Amino acid sequence: MPWTDANGISVHFEIAGNGPSVVLLHEMGGTLDSWDAIAPALSARFRVLRYDQRGSGLSEKVRGPITTEGLVGDLTAMLQESGLPPPYHFVTVAAATMQALIYMTRHPDHVASFVFCNPFTGADPNRVATLKERAGLAEREGLRAAIPTTLDNSWPAEIGDRAAYATYRGRYMAHDPVCFAALNRSIAEPNVTHLGQEIRKPTMVVAGRFDKVRPPATSEQFAKTIPGARFELIDAVHMMPAQAPAALLALLMDFLSAHPAPKK
Repeated sequence: MPWTDANGISVHFEIAGNGPSVVLLHEMGGTLDSWDAIAPALSARFRVLRYDQRGSGLSEKVRGPITTEGLVGDLTAMLQESGLPPPYHFVTVAAATMQALIYMTRHPDHVASFVFCNPFTGADPNRVATLKERAGLAEREGLRAAIPTTLDNSWPAEIGDRAAYATYRGRYMAHDPVCFAALNRSIAEPNVTHLGQEIRKPTMVVAGRFDKVRPPATSEQFAKTIPGARFELIDAVHMMPAQAPAALLALLMDFLSAHPAPKK
Protein backbone atom coordinates (compact mmCIF):
# COMPACT_ATOMS: atom_id res chain seq x y z
CA MET A 1 0.00 0.00 0.00
CA PRO A 2 1.34 3.47 -0.82
CA TRP A 3 0.14 4.98 2.47
CA THR A 4 1.04 4.30 6.07
CA ASP A 5 0.44 5.94 9.45
CA ALA A 6 3.69 7.28 10.87
CA ASN A 7 4.24 9.67 13.77
CA GLY A 8 0.51 10.35 14.00
CA ILE A 9 -0.15 11.24 10.35
CA SER A 10 -0.96 9.50 7.09
CA VAL A 11 2.11 9.42 4.82
CA HIS A 12 2.16 8.72 1.10
CA PHE A 13 5.33 6.86 0.13
CA GLU A 14 7.02 4.63 -2.42
CA ILE A 15 9.63 1.96 -1.80
CA ALA A 16 11.22 0.07 -4.66
CA GLY A 17 14.24 -1.98 -5.63
CA ASN A 18 16.72 -4.19 -3.81
CA GLY A 19 20.14 -3.54 -2.42
CA PRO A 20 21.62 -0.98 -0.01
CA SER A 21 19.11 1.45 1.48
CA VAL A 22 18.73 4.91 -0.05
CA VAL A 23 16.42 7.57 1.42
CA LEU A 24 15.36 10.47 -0.82
CA LEU A 25 14.11 13.59 1.01
CA HIS A 26 12.45 16.23 -1.15
CA GLU A 27 12.62 20.01 -0.86
CA MET A 28 10.06 22.34 0.71
CA GLY A 29 7.43 22.88 -1.97
CA GLY A 30 8.28 19.52 -3.51
CA THR A 31 6.80 16.04 -3.28
CA LEU A 32 8.07 12.51 -3.76
CA ASP A 33 7.44 13.17 -7.48
CA SER A 34 10.44 15.51 -7.43
CA TRP A 35 12.49 12.30 -7.72
CA ASP A 36 10.57 10.79 -10.66
CA ALA A 37 13.50 11.01 -13.07
CA ILE A 38 15.99 9.64 -10.53
CA ALA A 39 14.31 7.04 -8.32
CA PRO A 40 13.67 4.38 -11.01
CA ALA A 41 17.32 4.23 -12.04
CA LEU A 42 18.49 4.15 -8.42
CA SER A 43 16.06 1.37 -7.58
CA ALA A 44 17.73 -0.86 -10.16
CA ARG A 45 20.70 -1.09 -7.76
CA PHE A 46 19.36 0.08 -4.39
CA ARG A 47 16.28 -0.20 -2.20
CA VAL A 48 14.89 3.32 -2.40
CA LEU A 49 12.43 5.04 -0.08
CA ARG A 50 10.81 8.36 -0.95
CA TYR A 51 7.74 9.94 0.61
CA ASP A 52 5.61 13.07 0.67
CA GLN A 53 6.58 14.97 3.78
CA ARG A 54 4.04 16.20 6.27
CA GLY A 55 1.59 18.61 4.61
CA SER A 56 2.94 17.92 1.11
CA GLY A 57 1.79 15.92 -1.88
CA LEU A 58 -0.67 13.17 -0.90
CA SER A 59 0.38 13.00 2.75
CA GLU A 60 -1.94 14.31 5.45
CA LYS A 61 -2.63 18.03 5.50
CA VAL A 62 -2.23 18.99 9.13
CA ARG A 63 -3.29 22.09 11.03
CA GLY A 64 -1.12 23.69 13.65
CA PRO A 65 2.62 24.32 13.60
CA ILE A 66 5.02 22.14 11.63
CA THR A 67 8.48 21.98 13.17
CA THR A 68 11.83 20.62 12.06
CA GLU A 69 11.73 18.40 15.12
CA GLY A 70 8.38 17.00 14.01
CA LEU A 71 9.73 16.32 10.52
CA VAL A 72 12.65 14.41 12.04
CA GLY A 73 10.08 12.40 13.98
CA ASP A 74 8.28 11.66 10.72
CA LEU A 75 11.54 10.52 9.12
CA THR A 76 12.37 8.25 12.04
CA ALA A 77 8.89 6.73 12.00
CA MET A 78 8.94 6.22 8.22
CA LEU A 79 12.23 4.35 8.41
CA GLN A 80 10.70 2.06 11.01
CA GLU A 81 7.36 1.61 9.25
CA SER A 82 8.93 0.93 5.86
CA GLY A 83 11.18 -1.81 7.18
CA LEU A 84 14.10 -0.31 5.28
CA PRO A 85 17.24 -1.74 6.89
CA PRO A 86 20.03 0.54 8.08
CA PRO A 87 22.52 1.94 7.37
CA TYR A 88 20.97 4.53 5.06
CA HIS A 89 22.37 6.60 2.23
CA PHE A 90 20.55 9.93 2.63
CA VAL A 91 20.02 12.18 -0.39
CA THR A 92 18.45 15.50 0.58
CA VAL A 93 17.43 18.72 -1.12
CA ALA A 94 17.60 22.12 0.56
CA ALA A 95 15.91 22.24 4.00
CA ALA A 96 15.58 18.44 4.20
CA THR A 97 19.30 18.53 4.99
CA MET A 98 18.38 19.69 8.49
CA GLN A 99 16.34 16.54 9.09
CA ALA A 100 19.16 14.22 8.03
CA LEU A 101 21.72 16.03 10.17
CA ILE A 102 19.57 15.90 13.28
CA TYR A 103 18.79 12.23 12.62
CA MET A 104 22.56 11.62 12.45
CA THR A 105 23.05 13.01 15.97
CA ARG A 106 20.60 10.42 17.34
CA HIS A 107 21.40 7.41 15.17
CA PRO A 108 24.98 7.81 13.90
CA ASP A 109 25.35 4.08 13.25
CA HIS A 110 22.31 4.16 10.94
CA VAL A 111 23.98 6.51 8.46
CA ALA A 112 25.99 5.14 5.53
CA SER A 113 26.54 8.40 3.65
CA PHE A 114 25.09 11.80 2.79
CA VAL A 115 24.45 13.64 -0.45
CA PHE A 116 23.27 17.19 0.20
CA CYS A 117 21.82 19.04 -2.81
CA ASN A 118 21.79 22.83 -2.41
CA PRO A 119 21.80 22.30 1.37
CA PHE A 120 19.94 24.61 3.73
CA THR A 121 21.05 24.20 7.34
CA GLY A 122 19.49 27.16 9.08
CA ALA A 123 18.20 30.68 8.55
CA ASP A 124 20.17 33.81 9.24
CA PRO A 125 18.25 36.29 11.44
CA ASN A 126 17.48 38.53 8.45
CA ARG A 127 16.10 35.53 6.56
CA VAL A 128 13.60 34.64 9.28
CA ALA A 129 11.49 37.73 8.62
CA THR A 130 11.34 36.88 4.91
CA LEU A 131 10.21 33.32 5.64
CA LYS A 132 7.46 34.55 7.93
CA GLU A 133 6.36 37.17 5.41
CA ARG A 134 5.96 34.73 2.54
CA ALA A 135 4.28 32.22 4.86
CA GLY A 136 1.67 34.82 5.72
CA LEU A 137 1.19 35.71 2.06
CA ALA A 138 0.59 32.08 1.03
CA GLU A 139 -1.77 31.57 3.96
CA ARG A 140 -3.85 34.65 3.14
CA GLU A 141 -3.86 34.61 -0.64
CA GLY A 142 -2.81 31.12 -1.75
CA LEU A 143 0.18 29.70 -3.60
CA ARG A 144 -0.35 31.72 -6.77
CA ALA A 145 0.27 34.95 -4.88
CA ALA A 146 3.46 33.51 -3.39
CA ILE A 147 4.98 32.33 -6.70
CA PRO A 148 6.88 35.61 -7.39
CA THR A 149 8.76 35.29 -4.09
CA THR A 150 9.16 31.51 -4.12
CA LEU A 151 9.19 29.42 -7.31
CA ASP A 152 10.18 32.31 -9.59
CA ASN A 153 13.42 32.53 -7.61
CA SER A 154 14.06 28.85 -7.04
CA TRP A 155 13.30 27.76 -10.63
CA PRO A 156 13.22 30.58 -13.18
CA ALA A 157 10.91 29.43 -15.98
CA GLU A 158 13.46 30.09 -18.72
CA ILE A 159 15.96 27.56 -17.34
CA GLY A 160 15.73 23.92 -18.33
CA ASP A 161 13.03 21.86 -20.00
CA ARG A 162 9.72 23.71 -20.31
CA ALA A 163 7.60 20.59 -19.81
CA ALA A 164 9.50 19.65 -16.65
CA TYR A 165 9.02 23.16 -15.33
CA ALA A 166 5.29 23.16 -16.12
CA THR A 167 4.84 19.82 -14.37
CA TYR A 168 6.72 20.98 -11.30
CA ARG A 169 4.83 24.27 -11.19
CA GLY A 170 1.50 22.44 -11.34
CA ARG A 171 2.40 20.26 -8.37
CA TYR A 172 3.77 23.29 -6.52
CA MET A 173 0.54 25.23 -7.01
CA ALA A 174 -1.46 22.26 -5.71
CA HIS A 175 0.09 22.50 -2.25
CA ASP A 176 -2.18 23.32 0.65
CA PRO A 177 -1.37 26.98 1.41
CA VAL A 178 -1.73 26.54 5.16
CA CYS A 179 0.77 23.66 5.23
CA PHE A 180 3.09 25.47 2.86
CA ALA A 181 3.06 28.44 5.24
CA ALA A 182 3.73 26.17 8.21
CA LEU A 183 6.67 24.56 6.40
CA ASN A 184 8.17 27.98 5.68
CA ARG A 185 7.94 28.84 9.34
CA SER A 186 9.42 25.48 10.33
CA ILE A 187 12.81 26.15 8.76
CA ALA A 188 13.31 29.38 10.69
CA GLU A 189 14.88 27.22 13.40
CA PRO A 190 17.03 25.52 14.47
CA ASN A 191 20.31 26.34 12.78
CA VAL A 192 22.31 23.11 12.44
CA THR A 193 25.15 24.34 10.25
CA HIS A 194 27.63 23.40 12.97
CA LEU A 195 26.71 19.73 12.63
CA GLY A 196 28.58 19.54 9.34
CA GLN A 197 31.87 19.32 11.21
CA GLU A 198 30.54 16.35 13.18
CA ILE A 199 29.89 14.19 10.10
CA ARG A 200 32.08 11.09 10.00
CA LYS A 201 30.50 9.41 6.98
CA PRO A 202 31.24 9.87 3.26
CA THR A 203 29.55 13.06 2.11
CA MET A 204 29.00 14.85 -1.19
CA VAL A 205 27.60 18.37 -1.51
CA VAL A 206 26.10 19.27 -4.89
CA ALA A 207 25.41 22.89 -5.79
CA GLY A 208 23.34 24.29 -8.63
CA ARG A 209 25.07 26.87 -10.82
CA PHE A 210 21.76 28.69 -11.39
CA ASP A 211 20.48 28.50 -7.81
CA LYS A 212 19.39 31.98 -6.74
CA VAL A 213 18.11 30.76 -3.37
CA ARG A 214 21.27 28.96 -2.21
CA PRO A 215 24.23 30.43 -4.09
CA PRO A 216 26.89 27.82 -4.98
CA ALA A 217 29.47 29.60 -2.83
CA THR A 218 27.29 29.00 0.23
CA SER A 219 27.05 25.28 -0.47
CA GLU A 220 30.78 25.09 -1.15
CA GLN A 221 31.54 26.80 2.14
CA PHE A 222 29.35 24.29 3.99
CA ALA A 223 31.14 21.44 2.22
CA LYS A 224 34.46 22.75 3.49
CA THR A 225 33.28 22.31 7.10
CA ILE A 226 32.64 18.58 6.53
CA PRO A 227 35.71 16.37 6.95
CA GLY A 228 36.66 14.86 3.58
CA ALA A 229 33.52 16.05 1.78
CA ARG A 230 33.33 16.05 -2.01
CA PHE A 231 31.93 19.17 -3.69
CA GLU A 232 30.34 19.25 -7.14
CA LEU A 233 28.81 22.07 -9.16
CA ILE A 234 26.30 21.29 -11.91
CA ASP A 235 24.06 23.31 -14.21
CA ALA A 236 20.95 23.27 -12.05
CA VAL A 237 18.44 25.43 -10.22
CA HIS A 238 17.34 25.00 -6.61
CA MET A 239 14.96 22.11 -7.43
CA MET A 240 17.87 20.03 -8.69
CA PRO A 241 16.34 16.52 -8.94
CA ALA A 242 13.40 17.74 -11.02
CA GLN A 243 15.28 20.18 -13.26
CA ALA A 244 18.67 18.49 -13.77
CA PRO A 245 18.07 14.79 -13.07
CA ALA A 246 20.59 13.37 -15.55
CA ALA A 247 23.54 15.31 -14.14
CA LEU A 248 22.54 14.59 -10.53
CA LEU A 249 21.90 10.90 -11.21
CA ALA A 250 25.35 10.48 -12.73
CA LEU A 251 26.92 11.94 -9.59
CA LEU A 252 24.76 9.79 -7.32
CA MET A 253 25.67 6.58 -9.13
CA ASP A 254 29.37 7.43 -8.98
CA PHE A 255 29.30 8.45 -5.32
CA LEU A 256 27.14 5.60 -4.05
CA SER A 257 29.16 3.01 -5.96
CA ALA A 258 32.35 4.36 -4.40
CA HIS A 259 30.89 4.25 -0.90
CA PRO A 260 28.89 1.04 -0.41
CA ALA A 261 27.21 0.67 2.95
CA PRO A 262 29.09 -1.51 5.44
CA LYS A 263 27.60 -4.95 5.89
CA LYS A 264 25.74 -5.47 9.15
